[in-house]
Amino acid sequence: MQVAAWEAFRAHDNRNEPVKSTFSTAVASARKVLPKQSHVYSGKKRLSPQERIEEITHAAVDMISEKGFQGMSMQNVADRVGITEAALYHYVHSKSDLLDLVMRKYYDSDAADVFIYGTCQGIDVDGHTFSYFPRFCVNNIVYNLHRPQLVKLFSILNAGALISDNPAHAFFRDRPIKHWHNIRSFDWVLPEGMDEARFKHLWLLCMSAMDGLQYRWLMDDRSDLLEEWLAFSETLFPKEVWGHLLDPSCYRESDGCLKRYCLPAAKTAEDGGDEDSGENGSASNTTPVTGDKTHGTEKKNPPENEKAE
Repeated sequence: MQVAAWEAFRAHDNRNEPVKSTFSTAVASARKVLPKQSHVYSGKKRLSPQERIEEITHAAVDMISEKGFQGMSMQNVADRVGITEAALYHYVHSKSDLLDLVMRKYYDSDAADVFIYGTCQGIDVDGHTFSYFPRFCVNNIVYNLHRPQLVKLFSILNAGALISDNPAHAFFRDRPIKHWHNIRSFDWVLPEGMDEARFKHLWLLCMSAMDGLQYRWLMDDRSDLLEEWLAFSETLFPKEVWGHLLDPSCYRESDGCLKRYCLPAAKTAEDGGDEDSGENGSASNTTPVTGDKTHGTEKKNPPENEKAE
């Protein structure tokens, strides 16, 4: 598919090479092994609440990598940080809270949010800002190419959560619904005739295809994730249907106002709309809880001191 902006990603020499670990400064081929952290913990030394949360998150990643989420205990994390389990509960109340921390700090990060959501937006001649779904999908693939160790961590957690008594089961079961609510908080430009139901079907198909391709990529170094996704895009977003709605760079002033192609953002209850937590995804949730806007629970404020230590 000849979209200049996408071809630039394809031409990047190092797009499929090992990247620097997010957890350490060592270079690791993270498709195969999750690298161990080189983090030095401060133990019972007094830290600010934010610094302590940072250490707890590092330790949780360490323990998930070593034991898996279900095998990890709160005591394991406390021991790794060098504090008592009682002190740990001063910051997080359960393993679910730890999972939320890991996702917010490392996977659903602000940097990911800015790249994936921010660079898929464009402005028409009338000053309206719109999001381009095909570019959003490419952005997800491109960003994940540079953090294979985190994609693998997420995949391991997700696979373990298939077991209903896994503490992460509810988190991953509900994640797609919350993600869809976030997707609906943006104004997307779509081909004429594509209503919300069809768009949701397309979104679900794309996310499922990405998951499948990423599993193959993590398993097999011969797999070229970007090349395979661009090939999928030929079928998912045929140029004769999507045309200038493929990417913000495809827009020309002669295309005029794009509002006629827009599926307006869904309103939240606060905006006067009907909040819906079910399948039709008519509600939006723009409160970023785990870094990007894919979750809808409320952030917990860190404690003001560490008296429990």
